[in-house]
Amino acid sequence: MEEKLEERIVDLEIQVTHQATTIDELSDMVAKQWDMIDRLGRQVGMLKEALAELEEGMETPAANKKPPHY
Repeated sequence: MEEKLEERIVDLEIQVTHQATTIDELSDMVAKQWDMIDRLGRQVGMLKEALAELEEGMETPAANKKPPHY
Protein backbone atom coordinates (compact mmCIF):
# COMPACT_ATOMS: atom_id res chain seq x y z
CA MET A 1 0.00 0.00 0.00
CA GLU A 2 2.77 2.41 0.92
CA GLU A 3 4.57 1.70 -2.38
CA LYS A 4 1.42 2.55 -4.36
CA LEU A 5 1.04 5.80 -2.48
CA GLU A 6 4.67 6.72 -3.08
CA GLU A 7 4.33 5.81 -6.76
CA ARG A 8 1.23 8.02 -7.06
CA ILE A 9 3.04 10.91 -5.38
CA VAL A 10 5.99 10.54 -7.76
CA ASP A 11 3.60 10.49 -10.75
CA LEU A 12 1.88 13.63 -9.48
CA GLU A 13 5.23 15.38 -9.00
CA ILE A 14 6.20 14.48 -12.57
CA GLN A 15 2.91 15.86 -13.86
CA VAL A 16 3.33 19.09 -11.89
CA THR A 17 6.85 19.50 -13.27
CA HIS A 18 5.62 19.03 -16.86
CA GLN A 19 2.76 21.44 -16.27
CA ALA A 20 5.09 24.05 -14.81
CA THR A 21 7.32 23.74 -17.88
CA THR A 22 4.33 24.10 -20.18
CA ILE A 23 3.08 27.16 -18.28
CA ASP A 24 6.52 28.80 -18.56
CA GLU A 25 6.67 28.09 -22.31
CA LEU A 26 3.16 29.48 -22.82
CA SER A 27 3.99 32.56 -20.79
CA ASP A 28 7.07 33.22 -22.93
CA MET A 29 5.01 32.74 -26.08
CA VAL A 30 2.32 35.18 -24.90
CA ALA A 31 4.98 37.77 -24.03
CA LYS A 32 6.55 37.45 -27.51
CA GLN A 33 3.15 37.72 -29.17
CA TRP A 34 2.30 40.81 -27.12
CA ASP A 35 5.58 42.43 -28.24
CA MET A 36 4.72 41.59 -31.85
CA ILE A 37 1.21 43.04 -31.46
CA ASP A 38 2.74 46.24 -30.06
CA ARG A 39 5.17 46.52 -32.97
CA LEU A 40 2.44 45.85 -35.51
CA GLY A 41 0.18 48.42 -33.87
CA ARG A 42 2.92 51.05 -34.10
CA GLN A 43 3.54 50.15 -37.75
CA VAL A 44 -0.17 50.47 -38.55
CA GLY A 45 -0.18 53.89 -36.88
CA MET A 46 2.81 55.01 -38.94
CA LEU A 47 1.19 53.72 -42.13
CA LYS A 48 -2.03 55.60 -41.30
CA GLU A 49 -0.05 58.79 -40.82
CA ALA A 50 1.85 58.26 -44.08
CA LEU A 51 -1.40 57.59 -45.94
CA ALA A 52 -3.00 60.72 -44.48
CA GLU A 53 0.00 62.79 -45.61
CA LEU A 54 -0.22 61.31 -49.10
CA GLU A 55 -3.94 62.00 -49.28
CA GLU A 56 -3.38 65.62 -48.21
CA GLY A 57 -0.85 66.12 -51.00
CA MET A 58 -2.99 64.61 -53.73
CA GLU A 59 -4.83 66.66 -56.31
CA THR A 60 -8.59 66.47 -56.70
CA PRO A 61 -9.66 62.93 -57.50
CA ALA A 62 -9.83 62.13 -61.22
CA ALA A 63 -13.56 61.41 -60.97
CA ASN A 64 -14.21 65.09 -60.16
CA LYS A 65 -12.08 66.45 -63.02
CA LYS A 66 -13.31 67.15 -66.52
CA PRO A 67 -11.74 65.01 -69.21
CA PRO A 68 -9.01 66.79 -71.21
CA HIS A 69 -11.12 67.02 -74.43
CA TYR A 70 -13.53 69.57 -72.85
